[in-house]
Amino acid sequence: MRLHTVRKVNGKEFTDRLFGLRKKRAATGAPEFNKLCAALETEHRLTPPKSPQVNGRAERFNGRVEEVLQTRHFRSGEEIEATLHRYVWRYNQQLP
Repeated sequence: MRLHTVRKVNGKEFTDRLFGLRKKRAATGAPEFNKLCAALETEHRLTPPKSPQVNGRAERFNGRVEEVLQTRHFRSGEEIEATLHRYVWRYNQQLP
């Protein structure tokens, strides 16, 4: 399964930007996570600072995926992949 986009918070493990009292520093793209995303041709997006509503959506999505994965026993990686594809489609198309 190929990930097209990853959205993460502005934690120091995912970015080298600095926020706070000092002037914001632009990201250099140097953190290992960015290098991995680039190697996998996956877009890495960061949530805007001080935006708990965005974090809440991501947490809700992750929690729902976790529920789907914990309520079934899978026989193969292909079965997991098919289940995740169905769930992501349903999440994007049918859930409010």
